[in-house]
Amino acid sequence: MKKIVYYFIIVIFIFIIPIAGTEIYLRYIGLGKPITYDDNYVFGYSPKPNQKTDRFDNSTITINDVGLRSVHNWNEYKGLNKIVFYGDSVTYGGSYINDTETFSHLVCENLEIKYICGNAGVNSYGIYNIVYRSRYDLRIASSNLKVFIIVPDDFYRGLQNSKTAHFYMNNREFITPALFEAINFLATKYNISNFIAKRKDTDGEKNIKNLIDESVNLLLSEFERLKKINNNFLIFYSPGKNKNELDTYIYEKLFSKSSFEIIDLSDSLEKNMYIDSVHYNKMGHKKISEIISREIKSRVLKIN
Repeated sequence: MKKIVYYFIIVIFIFIIPIAGTEIYLRYIGLGKPITYDDNYVFGYSPKPNQKTDRFDNSTITINDVGLRSVHNWNEYKGLNKIVFYGDSVTYGGSYINDTETFSHLVCENLEIKYICGNAGVNSYGIYNIVYRSRYDLRIASSNLKVFIIVPDDFYRGLQNSKTAHFYMNNREFITPALFEAINFLATKYNISNFIAKRKDTDGEKNIKNLIDESVNLLLSEFERLKKINNNFLIFYSPGKNKNELDTYIYEKLFSKSSFEIIDLSDSLEKNMYIDSVHYNKMGHKKISEIISREIKSRVLKIN
């Protein structure tokens, strides 16, 4: 009998206590309650509606009734004008910043006329995802104004699907959800097939500039479509902190081919406004919200 008791004590010390300790720590830093996503044949994926969770630094992430990051449910404000922001993780804001600190939320707070803002930016989106969501997500098609935040990386991602990154596509519950989220992240990032079957041994032409050209054409075709149906829109170009040769190619191709005005944020963003090489920190979100609000007032609302 004593041997059995000792056995269980050893098991507890070797396995259970470290697992419990790891779970507590991971929950403390913000893991365990991830945002979940729906897949879509056309625009790849988007957040499931009606979610709210606290993540890193106790930042609250709210997904409303139509799959937008917003503290306002779309269908509760049918009589009000609405603005939808399209983009990737730069627009989404990440899990390190609170809903009310994202530029998409701050813009509507800055406007004198009452608007409801919704954030359709999603992690890892490329130009194809952004354009197709603008065209085919009927839940948000009737917005009064569409604001596009475009970054260089978007142009060579192609159409990202639901298998991208470490996204959760279900609401399954685990005894140690934070630990499983960490395992899921590591399993996705260090997928063993990437080191065996998917490890490349050639450096052939990857047609990256062809993909960029196609992405530019697709993006501009969406602006043409919006113009034809009289849907108001604004376009902003947000560069990364460190420009490279490919960024220059994208910039020149986009600005030379576009017949629409693209507002370049290059001179407005300082290095201390980034949390990394491309994403904004709180200061950056505040600065961008002021710029977008000013442009909406002068170009859309015609307020000097």
